[in-house]
Amino acid sequence: VRVLKTQIGNGYLPGMNQPSLLVELVFLRSGVKREALMALDGIFREALTEYEALQSPSRIGAYPRLIPIMRGTAAVLRSGGIPIFSEGLVVGPGSTEGAIWVALPAIGQGHSATGLALDWVIRVMNQTIEGHSVTALLAELAEVTKSIGRMAPPGMNSLFMQAAQDTGIPCLRIASSVFQFGWGARARWLDSSFTDVTPSVSTRLVRNKQAAAHVLRMAGMPVPAHALATDAEEAVKLAEQLGYPVVVKPADLDGGRGVSVGLKSAEAVHKAFVKASKLSPSVLVEKHFEGNDYRLTVFQGEVFRVAHRVPGGVTGDGVSTIIELLAVTNAHPLRGDPGRDSLLKRIALDEEALELLLEQGLSADAVPSQGQFVRLRGAANVASGGIPVSVLEETHPDNLALAVRAARVLRLDLAGVDLLIPDIRRSWLETGAAICEVNAQPQLSPHLPAYLLQRLVKGQGRIPVVMVLGDVADEIWFEHLVAALSDGRQCVGVATQAGVTIGQQTVIKGSCSTFQGGMALISDPQVEVAILSVANGHMLIAGLPVDRFDVLVLAGPPTGHEGNGPEVWKRWQGHAQTLQKMCSGPIIINQDCADWGTISDRLPGHEVKAYPANALATVLQQKLSEIEP
Repeated sequence: VRVLKTQIGNGYLPGMNQPSLLVELVFLRSGVKREALMALDGIFREALTEYEALQSPSRIGAYPRLIPIMRGTAAVLRSGGIPIFSEGLVVGPGSTEGAIWVALPAIGQGHSATGLALDWVIRVMNQTIEGHSVTALLAELAEVTKSIGRMAPPGMNSLFMQAAQDTGIPCLRIASSVFQFGWGARARWLDSSFTDVTPSVSTRLVRNKQAAAHVLRMAGMPVPAHALATDAEEAVKLAEQLGYPVVVKPADLDGGRGVSVGLKSAEAVHKAFVKASKLSPSVLVEKHFEGNDYRLTVFQGEVFRVAHRVPGGVTGDGVSTIIELLAVTNAHPLRGDPGRDSLLKRIALDEEALELLLEQGLSADAVPSQGQFVRLRGAANVASGGIPVSVLEETHPDNLALAVRAARVLRLDLAGVDLLIPDIRRSWLETGAAICEVNAQPQLSPHLPAYLLQRLVKGQGRIPVVMVLGDVADEIWFEHLVAALSDGRQCVGVATQAGVTIGQQTVIKGSCSTFQGGMALISDPQVEVAILSVANGHMLIAGLPVDRFDVLVLAGPPTGHEGNGPEVWKRWQGHAQTLQKMCSGPIIINQDCADWGTISDRLPGHEVKAYPANALATVLQQKLSEIEP
């Protein structure tokens, strides 16, 4: 198999619910034995946990060599952390004999990742078919997935993309870490757990732990006493003034990086300062507050999750050593190395862990008794190996109110409030507590992005979209439609061969592709209804800006330069059959254009009706009014 050509498809193709990399493949040898394909299937199943098996040689299909290519590429992408929602599809024959165009899944601005995955899959396939060893190629897989991982959406964007896919919300990558969910006036932006209304001034302030604590203290909320240290000697002096135990941490980092807690000696403070100063020039020494560690996540004035953060450690079984218990803990599939986008983090048996073992009178070779918890981390956050346990239902209302007020005072719509308190079931006003940190971009469990999207995005975030196939230049009915919709006090966006208008204001002058024009509409938060006109087949090459639309109008002939003969109409009717696969509602035909002929017989599964041109505007206005928000 050889790649002849590739083409980036930022738009949607029928049958693909995400952008794609279009690849022209040619098969250099015919008559490849099914035994070779099944051997390849076995290799991929062994190497790629996300790979879906071929099931049986008799069910490989019309393009047997394409199936492992498509499934293998998708599996490599998933292994590298790329959200994949489509396996791929055959687009059509290629430019030479034996060649074929295939669409493979990609994410916006991440087509290179698909290219890397495809290259590795094809090399493995060719070596297998030739009967050569693939041991060296399998050894490359870790580096390939690592390279792909660098192109994956950062933070929790992949979780939000999956939640959007599950709930039917369209998702668009705006920039490397910013994604749009929904279209036009119903769209919202997210950068991981930053929303489009999270104030930048608040996020900057919160990243400075000393400044955030000052604001909270000014508002009368409990925060630990602390001060900045310029060097290790000053850190020790501050610790002695505050009184041991103390916490040493970077003043401008989150995620538990560089944090040392429960320090009880000058030597420990000195060492902790050196550790923190390697990550930040600003280091805080803070009075330690004894209590359990909780993360209260607040959104729009409501706490929707409370997690008791159990510190990283192991629980004895009366048989295994701490080293053996830790190996089992770290092997859990949800745990990944610190710094990676995994739900839980692995725990290293490092200097911190050994010191904590010494404090507990244990060694790494010790065998803890059944049920005995052995702490291996001072901080309890997930980033350092902790485990979150949900306790929302047990949380006292006063503690919920404290977290809500902290987020409100800091002007944050979404916040993670870290609270130290002896017992979350009792009021902080009774037991005392300390807010040790507020995070403006909190980490979320996998099920929470769906909850947030439901709160952020109205319905599925879709605006009504009409696709018009045919030249609408100087068409009176089209002018009447736009005018009627605009008179209904809706902001109508229109993309035609003449350019793009939004609310009757021209924003792009001159011809542009359907993809470019549509993107201009769905990315503008003013647009409440979008109308896209396809005047010639070339405008469809880049794909569509939407995964589906509400109404398809077969309006009239293509633009003049394509001609108007039988062959042109045959292609034009083919465009109609392609587009109907992406239409979720009725198909309206302009009966004054007789060349559509019996096209309605080839549009199954749709309400198809023909109307005279002078009635189209009224009919479409009625159809749009019936669309659910």
